[in-house]
Amino acid sequence: MENITGAGGLIQTNQTYKATKPDGLTIGYLNGGLILGQMMSQPGYDFDPQKFIYVGAAGKDNEVFVLSKKSGITSAEKWRTSPTPVKLGGMAPGNTVDNVNRVIKDVLGFPTQLISGYKGTADIRIATESGEIAGSNVPWDTSQTSWKRSIESGDIVLVIQCAKNPLKDIPKVPRIIDFAKTEEQKTMIDVIVHSANEFSRPFVLTPGTPKDRVEILRKAFADTMKDKEFLAEAAKMQVTVDPLSGEELTAAVSSASKLDQSTLAKLKDILFK
Repeated sequence: MENITGAGGLIQTNQTYKATKPDGLTIGYLNGGLILGQMMSQPGYDFDPQKFIYVGAAGKDNEVFVLSKKSGITSAEKWRTSPTPVKLGGMAPGNTVDNVNRVIKDVLGFPTQLISGYKGTADIRIATESGEIAGSNVPWDTSQTSWKRSIESGDIVLVIQCAKNPLKDIPKVPRIIDFAKTEEQKTMIDVIVHSANEFSRPFVLTPGTPKDRVEILRKAFADTMKDKEFLAEAAKMQVTVDPLSGEELTAAVSSASKLDQSTLAKLKDILFK
């Protein structure tokens, strides 16, 4: 296993697409938020998400906004009515973390200052605990592992959840879509947050991988997602298993790519201005 860092996962994605032999021996684990960036013709996004071969996904990010109690923002309403911008940590334009932060700021109008450039959620957590920033949005499973003690102590508060349907463990935490007032806002949230969540963490193969190897890997992945020992280990690690097949991921990416040019232009202005 090799962790290729840089540009919020873009370097790894480009390398998986262009510099990996299509032999089925290398599987990429991508930040699906970058797929939207490629659809908006961002420079440096040297891959075509529709040509990746999708093996499957074990689950979704299901982002939640975690903010420090000492920031004074302990509810969505306090954030929405804050007299000063709330500082949130990001990684890089096009990354899921930054995308969702920009929705809160530029689509819903919550007073927000996005400070991008952190290497990962671990650095964002450290910056939050030190008071450098108020917090950010992180995957639900991450909040239940890396942030667990701070949440249990009350030092970190779950303010907004970004899943389309309320997560069963936090049904009373408001959803990001609950704050949309217009149809356009709902559309932006549905595309940037909900649809992107479907392909937020896909396992992919390089274009050109032989069909027989693709079928073997897809079957192995599907079997793993039903394996009792695997599921028990995932539960022990507090990792939510909510799998999507390679075919389902392919369909989700294809659907997102069919957005009209007007909508794409608006998305581009929100995510990359």
